[in-house]
This record gives sequence, C-alpha cells and structure tokens, in this order.
Amino acid sequence: MIQLKDDYNNRGCLVGSYSLNCWAKYKISQRSIKLLKEIKNLKTEHDAFKEKIETQPLRAVREIPTSSIVVGKIIKLNLEKVLGYLADDNVSMMGIWGMGGVGKTTLLNEINNSLQGGDANMGFNHVIYLVVSKEPLFEKLQKEISERLGLPSHSDKNDIFEFLKNKNFLLLLDDIWEKVELPEKLGIPLPHHQSQNREDRSPRCNHKVIFTTRKDDVCAGMKADKKIKVECLDGEEAWNLFKQHANEETINSNASIKKLSMKVMEKCSGLPLALKVIGRATSNMNTPEEWRHMLRSLIKMDVRTVTSIEVSLFHNLKASYDNLADDTLRQCFLCCAQWREDVHIPISDLIEQWIGCELISDFENIEEAFDEGYSLIAKLKEACLLKLEFGVVLFDEDFVKLHDVIRNMALWIVSECGKKKNKWIVGGSDDDIIQFLKWEAGNWQEIELISFKGILPNNSLLKFLSDQNIDEKGQLSVAATSPRYPNLQSLFMNCYYLCDPLPEVVINFFPHMPSLTHLNLSGAPIAGLSKEIRVLVNLRYLNISMTKILSLPSELKELKELKCFIFRSKGSRGGFLPKVDGLATISMLPKLQVLDLFQNTCLEASDLSLLVDRNRIKVISLVVDSVEILGLLKHLPTWKIRLHRMQNMHTLHLCDLSYKHGEGLMELHINHCSFEELLINGSVVNLKHFYLFGLEKLKQISCPVETVPSECFQRFTVVNIHFCESLRSLSWVLHLPCLRELEVCHCSAIEELIDPPEMQQALSGLPTFPSLQSLTIFDLANLVSISTCLLDFPVLSSLKLVNCPKLKKLPFKSSIVNNKFRLVDVDKECWEHLEWEDTTIRSHLANSLKLYDSRQCCSIL
Repeated sequence: MIQLKDDYNNRGCLVGSYSLNCWAKYKISQRSIKLLKEIKNLKTEHDAFKEKIETQPLRAVREIPTSSIVVGKIIKLNLEKVLGYLADDNVSMMGIWGMGGVGKTTLLNEINNSLQGGDANMGFNHVIYLVVSKEPLFEKLQKEISERLGLPSHSDKNDIFEFLKNKNFLLLLDDIWEKVELPEKLGIPLPHHQSQNREDRSPRCNHKVIFTTRKDDVCAGMKADKKIKVECLDGEEAWNLFKQHANEETINSNASIKKLSMKVMEKCSGLPLALKVIGRATSNMNTPEEWRHMLRSLIKMDVRTVTSIEVSLFHNLKASYDNLADDTLRQCFLCCAQWREDVHIPISDLIEQWIGCELISDFENIEEAFDEGYSLIAKLKEACLLKLEFGVVLFDEDFVKLHDVIRNMALWIVSECGKKKNKWIVGGSDDDIIQFLKWEAGNWQEIELISFKGILPNNSLLKFLSDQNIDEKGQLSVAATSPRYPNLQSLFMNCYYLCDPLPEVVINFFPHMPSLTHLNLSGAPIAGLSKEIRVLVNLRYLNISMTKILSLPSELKELKELKCFIFRSKGSRGGFLPKVDGLATISMLPKLQVLDLFQNTCLEASDLSLLVDRNRIKVISLVVDSVEILGLLKHLPTWKIRLHRMQNMHTLHLCDLSYKHGEGLMELHINHCSFEELLINGSVVNLKHFYLFGLEKLKQISCPVETVPSECFQRFTVVNIHFCESLRSLSWVLHLPCLRELEVCHCSAIEELIDPPEMQQALSGLPTFPSLQSLTIFDLANLVSISTCLLDFPVLSSLKLVNCPKLKKLPFKSSIVNNKFRLVDVDKECWEHLEWEDTTIRSHLANSLKLYDSRQCCSIL
C-alpha cells in the first residue's frame, strides 16, 4: 500500500494537484482493485482459521494405552464380531461377559482403539469409555462424561442427556456388576428401541452401548441385543501368551524345561491373567529344578475339590504369592487388599500403612523406610501382583492398584482359603457397614481385621462407633459383659463424607475390642477418646488424624506398647494452630518410635526434650513455632516440618531441620516467618516437597559456593511459593532434575524467574527442567521474563499463566510442539499480549487453551 501511494504521488504531468498521465492513473487504479481483493481474501481466510483454532472439536475417540503384547486371535475374532454388530442397525446394546481376568477389558480397549481416525469411527460423533466397577460413584462418572464431551464442569445428567439425545454416540462401560439405569444414573439416552417414550419424535440417531460384566444375568437386565462370552484361551494361544511373559529363550534352551513349562502353562487353565502372572513368576527360572518346584507347588493345590473356576484361579495365582521372597513381602501384598476394589492406592499411604503395621521396622529414619517400601513395591510389581499407576491424579504422587481378581485372591488367602470367610471385613460404602451391623453376634467372634476406606454419605459409621451393644430391634446381641469383637486386632476406619457435618461423638467402644493392636480413625467425626482406651494394652498403632479431637485423655500413657502415634491435620497456610490439651502424655510412652503431629499442633519444648533424651524416636513430624524447638530438631530424625510464625531470625539453614544435616527430611512448609534468606547447605538429599507461604521479608534462596547443587536437589519434586513479596528470583530451581510441579504466586518483586548468571546450564546444552510436568505462574505483577534463554520442557503438560501483565514471551524451544498438553490455562489479556517468534508453538498451545478473565483467576488454582 505504501508503494502504491508513492507511485500515485509520482505519476507525473501534474497541473496543480491534477495529473494528465491517464495511463499511469489507470494502472494504479487496477493495482488498487487487485490489492483490495487480496486483502479481503486474506481477511476471510484469517477469520476462518481463527474460528477453527478457537473451536477445534474434541476427538471422537481417545486412544487407550495398551500393552505391547501381541493381541491373540480370539481377541481379534471377537473384535470382528463386535464391529459387525456395530454396523447392524438392529443391534444397539451388546454385553461382553466372562470370568474375571479372562480378557474382557482387553477386548473393550481394542474396540475403542479400532474406531480411531477417518471413517473408522463408523459415524459416531462421540465414543465414551467409562470404568464403572462394583461400587460405582455415578456423580464422578457423570463428571467424566461431561469432561469427555467438553461440557461445563457443573453439568449434570440432564445436560448430558440434552447434549447426546440427537448425537451419534457409542458408550463403552467396563466392569459393571448390576444393571445400570443409563438415563437416571448417567444421563445417557437409551437406544431408540428401548426408549419408553412413544411420543419421542427426535431424529433416529445411532445410540449404541457395549458393556463388560462377569455375570450373564446382567446382560439380561441390560436387555442386551447381543452378548459375547469371552472364553479362556486354547492350547496354542495360551502357550504363546505364556511365553511372552515368561523367558522364552530359557524355555527353548532345554527340552526338559520346555516340557515342564508346558505343564505349568496347562495349570493356568487358559485364563489370560493366570498365564501372565505365572509366566512372570517363572521368568527368572533357569534350571529344571526350579521349574519342577513351581509345577509341584501348583499340583499340591487339590484342584479336583474346587467347585468353581474362580477358586481354581485363586489356587493357581497363589503359586505366585507363595513364590514371593519371604513372609514380610507376602504380608505387604495382603495389606494392599485392605483398600476397596478398583481404588488407586497412593504409594505414600501404602508405605505408611506398612510402617504402621511394622512390616517395615528395621530403619533409622524415614528415608530408609521409604526406600525399603519402594523396593517391596518393585518386587510385587515384578511378580505381577501389583500394578503401578504413575501420576493418575496428582503430579506429585504415584499410585498402585490391585486387579480385582488379584485382590479377591488376596482376601481368599486371608480367609485361609475360604475356611474363615469373616476373618477380614473390607468395604468402602455405607451399605457395607449397614450389612455388617446386621450380622449375628456369633459371626463377630471370628473377625481379626475390619477396614473401611472410602466415601461414606450417611451416618452408619456413627452407629458402628457407638458403644451400644444392641441390634436394630433393641435386643442384646451379646451379653453386656462380653466383648463384641474379642479377636479383633486391626480396625481401619479412615473415611470421608459427602453429607453435612455429622454430630461429633466421643469413642467408647474400646472395651468391646480388647485385643486391638492397630487402630485408625482418620477422618471419623469424633471429638474425643474415652478413658476406657486404657484397656487397649496391646495397641501398637493409633491414628486419629483429621478428627475434631482437642484433648487427649491422661489414660493414654497406659498404652505401654504404642509405637506409632499419628495425629495430623489438613492445616491452613496462614491460620492459627489449635491447642490440644494432654499432648504431654505422648512423651511418656516408653516404646514410641513414630510421632506425626504434622500441620496440627505444637509440642512443648520440654516434652520434645524428653523424646530426644529417650533416643527411641525413628520418625517425627511436627509444627515448630519457637527457636527453642528449632534447636532440638538437629537431634531428631524429622520427616515433615512446618515452621509457623517464627520471628526475629534472619537466616534459616535447612541442614538444621533434622539430624545428620537434613537427612530424612522429606517435606518442609514455612509459613509467615521473618526469614530474609534460606540457605540450602549440607546434603538435604531427601527433601521432596517445599512450600513457602507469606514470607514477606524473604529475598533469596541460595546455596554456598562449595555446595554442589546436584547433591542438594536430588529428589525435589514439588516447589510451591506464595506471597513472598520480596523474593527476587528462583534461579535455583533450574538445578532440580526431578522437579514435577512448580507453582509461583503473588511474588511482586520477581522480574526474571531465572537470572542470566544461572543460564550456564541452558547454554551448555544440558537439558533443563527434564521432569517438570506442571508450571503455574499466578499474579506476578512485575514479571518481565521467565528466562532470557530458551529452555527445554520435554514433559510439560500443564501450563497456567494468570495476571502477569508485563510478561511478553515464553522461553519455549520449538520442540515443545512434541508435548501432549493436558491443560493450558491463560488469562485472556496475557494471551493476547504474548509475542511469538515461532507461531507453531502458539498454535500447539491453543489446542488445549482455556482463556480466563483475570477476575476469574481464583477458579484456576
């Protein structure tokens, strides 16, 4: 346009402002018309492109990661059969049924993945995959459906119904145990031929459902048009699957081993899960003697007396259990069955349970205990008895899971192979407790463990915790002088509630459980422990975390065998801590080894000194609110520490927070303290979680020159820094090789997150932030740059930027386009002002982008 204007001014033959050069004027006008047309075309293309970027539709099918093991011919045949039914207009509801571990879920995964791309999805606008399980939480499943369909998070079943009723969709339901009322429970429209609404005049859309179940009668209840029974594998295919999990090279190396291995395979009865588990158990066997021992172990189980295939499976799977290295590892495995079915178990919770049950006991500090715990988990995983689920919910936590058949097998083992079915009572629902309370008194005599870990919507727990020894009809179920649970050793009632706050009660049931050794009431609606706790003379583990207890009875000191006392709270970042009366009693316990008061209350310095002098404590977590208590920490094996409202201290040396220069300390919170500098000296090798809140005077976090950063920061995984208004930079985070989550909020003095002097690592070509998955930067009013150099973020999948008005660029290398972003939350003003040298990065981030008004920023965190 500038060139056009210059040509017009220089067209020549001017008379005043009028030109006599008509030919020049004609050519310029033609060029103008052509240029205007090009501009209009570009604007049209730009608007179309912009709309496509901003409203990019959700994928119809999401791929489900599957094993690298080759899918067998039976799965392929069943897959072809299902795809044929999907193409049949007369088939809308399909049931896939068979025994546990036979491959139903594998088939459903293959169905889902076969519908990806192009015309392969058979015209379905949406393919929705849900895992239902035995105790479905329908509100949670509705939320999963809403997220899958791109509906607002507050959508309910009515919104789902309205969205789907005129769409073509396929619903895949894995592991249902009872009939599911699809519209009432999930908001899923029924296939048209099942709809009871005869006046429904909506267009005939393709609504199809495929579900898996163990029970044939569920297929009838769901009115399945077609059902497919998944059978066990035949000889050849079972042999191939077995070899894929065993050591095929060893099997083929010796004719005797091959013959024995085929006999071992035959004992699996073609069940895929058994083939995998037993195959994995044999993978390290290199001699005929080892194979003969495995076969003999299987043969000793008298399967001829077994009346069902499931029990036969338990006998076979028990060989893998028996093959574990020692009784401790076996007990660790059985302990996993204390969680309800289909639950992801946080690894930290599992290891803490093992510590509390003294399955992990030979350690000097928490680092050694957790290292042993991870080693035990690895061994159970290798035996195919436990499955790792990395980062299922949170970036800073890993999980394990038991297959439901494996879990049932564990409970079967506990019941002495079905001889004592009531030895362990494990549940996770309100109905479980209600049914348990209806038992005859005689059944209670057999119980040794009760475990309810889950969400309880009603107040049945209150009835269980009651000291009333009567049934629902008001009749005495046990003589008033007799204990209700005479042989009960372990009671785990750590539950959560969905209803309004329950009335608080004081626990009085202790005389009914005289043999109790382990008691967990975490989260129970209790306000106190009665004096009768003194009767629990064998109690070794007590957990009363997340309760309303503000006073401990003096009779607690009579628990001479107590080794582990846990009394945590959720805590608050800035709030005042509650004062708990009677806490001094804890220091009088002669055998106490583990004391966890994290986020709850402060222990008096005199009481803490008694624990130091006794020199029995192996693990301690507590709140520190005085210089006197801080001075005692260097003599204690700390685990989790919260420094709370400490004043008049300029510098904090992290090595002073635990004995042996910080060894053992894994989690550190510092709230509303006056420190101006945090000095990371010594090793501090185990610190994983680091939270700073309200440190208004803090200016820097530093390491001495003589300290090698990589030695300090070996395990840091989470760094959260909030309201540190004087802090100028966070350059030290560049040296954290295991950092998964970084969150920086309300730090107005930070202009550059990583200072230029710290950029040597980036310039040297070494990878930066190799493990960072989540980056949150919130309300940094003066932040101009995260880094002046481009940095690596090879696994970053969550990015949140809110209220950073001066930030103009992101330090991403072009390789960031290879990342699969789960979430990109950016406030609208920030997104519009970002400058991009590589527009492909902008386009890649836009695929997962959620724009927010900065006034809505609180909803992001």
